[in-house]
Amino acid sequence: MAKKILFAVLGNPIAHSRSPEIHKLFAEEFGDSIDYQKIEVPLGEFDTALDNLIDDEYLGVNVTIPFKVDAFKSATKCTSRARQARAANTLKFEAGKILADNTDGSGFVRDVQQRLGFDIANKSILILGAGGAVRGILPSLLEADPRKITISNRSLARAQELQDEFGVQCILYDETGAEEYDLIVNATPTSLQNKAPLIEESTFNNCEVAYDLVYSSKPTPFMQMAERAGTKIVSDGLGMLVEQAADSYEFWLGRRPQTASVYEALRKQILASE
Repeated sequence: MAKKILFAVLGNPIAHSRSPEIHKLFAEEFGDSIDYQKIEVPLGEFDTALDNLIDDEYLGVNVTIPFKVDAFKSATKCTSRARQARAANTLKFEAGKILADNTDGSGFVRDVQQRLGFDIANKSILILGAGGAVRGILPSLLEADPRKITISNRSLARAQELQDEFGVQCILYDETGAEEYDLIVNATPTSLQNKAPLIEESTFNNCEVAYDLVYSSKPTPFMQMAERAGTKIVSDGLGMLVEQAADSYEFWLGRRPQTASVYEALRKQILASE
């Protein structure tokens, strides 16, 4: 019997992660024999956890909150998008080296453009929030050649860091109604708190796509606001989750899984668990 290829997702907390189910479906597609674990890493012990996994002959790991910056710092070599994001969600252990990538942005762009059928090129985009999630998606989003990206945040200090680094515009929440946007992305934690972001419903006037990076069995308050305003396409972040996982799988094993059936299966699992 072939030896199983070992993978894991590291985070704190980690019990909620859907990554094992996703990668199990990917492996079945190719007939790969894998073992994918959820590992909760105590705060301050990320490097120790990596050393233990390398000793145990793991091939790679996914990394989620709050360790993406630690993952980036641990790497021997990084992809350009990991360097730009200054964070990594995927590590591969190879010949004594730690290779790092950030597939969040590529997963987001692929989901928006392929599953939702929205071409980002020459579009005006509003992103709510200025945290690590935004930094993760900006490099891939800029590669898709939008006309303009505006970052809106409660305070301008963090948004201005992104403005200086990526050349995007930054504004406060109460300034979002000054113009119209084709795509509005919620990258704030408000949906996890079952709250809507601090913007007016009129911000969605003539918006084509509203996208919440959080995934949920029910429309989030952000999604509900967008629907009330008549936004044409409203989505949560489940598709991004599946697409970034597929990019991770390709980073590890050199082959990219099909994702449509995995997305549907995961959506059914989430609905059934509620």
